Amino acid sequence: EEKVKNELRKRLSDLQEQQESKHEEMTSANRKLKMEREVHQQELTDLRSELQNVKIKHEQNIQELNKLLKQEKDDAEAQIRMLKMELVEEKNIVKTQRRQLEKIKIECDKLTEELTQNEEENIKLRRKCEFLKQELEKKDKHISNEDHLRRMDEARLQFKDQLHHLEMEQESILTMIGSEIDAACEIFARDSMEKFKVIL
Repeated sequence: EEKVKNELRKRLSDLQEQQESKHEEMTSANRKLKMEREVHQQELTDLRSELQNVKIKHEQNIQELNKLLKQEKDDAEAQIRMLKMELVEEKNIVKTQRRQLEKIKIECDKLTEELTQNEEENIKLRRKCEFLKQELEKKDKHISNEDHLRRMDEARLQFKDQLHHLEMEQESILTMIGSEIDAACEIFARDSMEKFKVIL
C-alpha cells in the first residue's frame, strides 16, 4: 500500500507539474493570442479608417466629376444655343442677300434692255442725221440763188446745231446708262464673290 501510495503521489506530482506547465503554456498562449488579437484589432481599425477615408475621397471625386460634367453640359448647351441662333441669323442674311441679288439681276436686265433700246434709237437718230445731211447736200446743190444759199446755209447751221445737240444728248444718255450698268454689275460681282460665300 505504501508503495502504491508513493507511486500515486509521484504520479500526482507529475500530473500537477504537467498541469502547471500546461497552465503556463496556456497563459503564454492566451497572452500571445491577446497580443495578436489587439494587433489584428488595430489593423482592422486602421483598415476601417482607411476604407472610410477612401469612401469619402471617392464620394468627393464623384461629386467633383458630376460638377464638372454638369458644367461641361451647361457650356455645351449654351454653345449649341448660340450656334443655333447664329445659324438662324445666317439663314436670314442669306435670304436677304438672295432677294437683293434677284433685285440686282432684274435691275441689270432692265438697264440692259434700256441700253439696247437707246442703241436702237441712237441708230435711228444717226440714220436721220445722215438723211438730213443728204437732204442738206441735195438742197445745197440745187439752190443757186444767194438768198436761198444764205437761208439754206442758216438752215444747214441750224441742222448742224440740232445734230450736235442730238449727238451730245445721245452720248450723255449712253454714258449714264453705261455707268448704271457698270455700277450694277460691279455690285452684282462683288456681292457674288464676297457676300454669297454661304450660298456656295
